[in-house]
Amino acid sequence: MFKKLAFFAALVAMLFSFIVPARAEMEYRFSDKGTITTDFSWGQDDIIEAIDFELYGGYPDGTLGLNNNMTRAEFAAVLNRIVDAGGTPGQNWYDGAVDGLVKAGVIPDKSGDWDAAITRLEAAQWLGRLAKVYQVAVKDQGAVFSDTSDPEATYADKTGLMKGISPGVLGADQNLLRGEAAVLLLRVAKSVDSNLPSDDELIQAAKEALEDINANVADYEARKNVDLNFYDKLPYKRVTRNYFEGERKFLYDGRNDGRKNYQITKSEIKVAVKHNAVAIVVAKIETESGYKGIGISRFKKIDGRWMMTQGGPPDNRDYKYLQMVGYLK
Repeated sequence: MFKKLAFFAALVAMLFSFIVPARAEMEYRFSDKGTITTDFSWGQDDIIEAIDFELYGGYPDGTLGLNNNMTRAEFAAVLNRIVDAGGTPGQNWYDGAVDGLVKAGVIPDKSGDWDAAITRLEAAQWLGRLAKVYQVAVKDQGAVFSDTSDPEATYADKTGLMKGISPGVLGADQNLLRGEAAVLLLRVAKSVDSNLPSDDELIQAAKEALEDINANVADYEARKNVDLNFYDKLPYKRVTRNYFEGERKFLYDGRNDGRKNYQITKSEIKVAVKHNAVAIVVAKIETESGYKGIGISRFKKIDGRWMMTQGGPPDNRDYKYLQMVGYLK
């Protein structure tokens, strides 16, 4: 089995090295990306997924700050990013997110210091309410924390949304770190299934995202510049601005490597995983040069619209998705 996976990985890498830009995972854009492995090895795969889905973003200075405390405002903002609860904007950047979650019943009210660090207990309370509002299934009816009997936190434990710092211990009085929050965010995104999209909706989004990618490649090949304003000229805008800017810069950085960037077609598109807020789509692709391969794309629902946040050749974490759609036995 391992030999088969190794051979498959080598084959995919060989094909894509000639035909498709290596659309880098989002985490590689952060200067302190090494802390994902050095400080959060226990959750590194989930953190990378959360970043690639744009569930979790860094600071304006290009750092992730995984060891920093998560503020109440930040946690509210990212939770709303997952459940898309809306909200009325205010004078503070987080007002809309907080308002939406209060109206949804996830946060009890708007009181308190929103710039303060959120404790693991308060985060668990929010997640317990979220689990009830969005009908997250109970996984362990007997789950309890030894350091809190709070019913909302306990429900977050029963549904698997909140786990402890050790078995049965929430660490209720500790602050939630940003790296821990990223793991929680992916867990929430993969647990909310109360309003699933249809496969046809996601396949159409994938087709339109490909048209945007091809439009960007064609414009780049014609002008060989890093024009980030071209985003506004994309036919569908089915790729996020973050993804587009990273891809355009990648194309420009490789302007002297002698490679031609070809148009891509998808001969078959399959949905591997879908939830309310995130989905993974796999496709057989071919370029105008005749090369064939497999591409995998991550989609996030943003303001009611499915948007591609990351795409390219599959890596080790993606083999399970290829198995799900029958491309790998």
